[in-house]
Amino acid sequence: MNTEWRYAWSKPEVTGDLKTHVQDFYVEEQLGFEPDDKGEFCFVFIEKQGINTDFLAKRLAQIAGIAPNKVTYSGVKDRHACTRQWFCLHVLNQEPDLSGIQDAFREPESVRVIAQLRHSKKLRTGSHVSNRFVIRLRGIRGDLNELEGRLNLIKEGGVPNYYGPQRFGINGNNLHNGKSFVLQGRQSRRKLSKTESFWLSAIRSWCFNQALSDQVENGMWSRLCDGDIAQFQRKDEQFRVKEMDALIHLSVRRGDISPVLPMISEGWEAGTGSQRESAIKASLSDHMGLVNGLIGFDLSRDSRLARLVPMNMAWELLKENEDNIQLIVEFSLPKGCFATSVFREMVDFTDKSAEKHHENIDR
Repeated sequence: MNTEWRYAWSKPEVTGDLKTHVQDFYVEEQLGFEPDDKGEFCFVFIEKQGINTDFLAKRLAQIAGIAPNKVTYSGVKDRHACTRQWFCLHVLNQEPDLSGIQDAFREPESVRVIAQLRHSKKLRTGSHVSNRFVIRLRGIRGDLNELEGRLNLIKEGGVPNYYGPQRFGINGNNLHNGKSFVLQGRQSRRKLSKTESFWLSAIRSWCFNQALSDQVENGMWSRLCDGDIAQFQRKDEQFRVKEMDALIHLSVRRGDISPVLPMISEGWEAGTGSQRESAIKASLSDHMGLVNGLIGFDLSRDSRLARLVPMNMAWELLKENEDNIQLIVEFSLPKGCFATSVFREMVDFTDKSAEKHHENIDR
């Protein structure tokens, strides 16, 4: 299955290294609200390195003396990065002592509690609004003027909102297994296992990327058509474009709104206009077995922005000498979006992580 998606601004010629050190990739979860410091839930803001989110949640439950299902989090964060995120412990009137949490791990794993507050509501998956990234790329080589131009172009025009390669598993395993799973059809009404959900998600995401890649080629990814569903870049609000007018054109040009592509499910065609519907069907015409298989799993209606415009983007080039040039970039992305989809349009980067992991999505 193809995973070579088209570039909006051509493939970068400048090269560089990503994640040479864990601290080179910093992610901070932004809830969009402040815990109210009351209630039966304990919110803990944690900085972690070298540990995946689910494993840390289980450790928190063990230390607090509660069942694993009493610990929740909003999004999955990268193991091979320095990340800060919120966890929620349902502990009623207790105040768990997490002061010795680092003792539960060993180098190079690192955990530090930044804040611990009460809140009256449970933290659920997808509760946060965005993630803030500060990322350092090392060993930059190539035309720095061209790189500056790309950075400005991405800041203004955005990038295709592809699902990152992490969604598809190590060596594409989620795609390989997911294809077989989807093509055989739903065998029972039982609840899917976590692994099966990963496979299903990978195939659905692949269909999205395949359609988006074709729309990058014909320019539809960054423009609206009559009948499209549009979404604001900085909030989840959507509306149907009945007729293009000057104000809508201006909002698109400014990067304030962009088209969405429906995710494959029963009746997905209603989630877009006729022109984009035809384009998606053409993109997936050789994969109707997968499309029909996905529809058979009774997936909920959903959609995703076609264009991703990084928020509050800024950068700095550090030039000690010709052999040691670094790029530091900062920006925020809405939940569910991949920083690697931004970086692939900036630099032809090499991921220097010691290993990849099975699933790294921000949900």
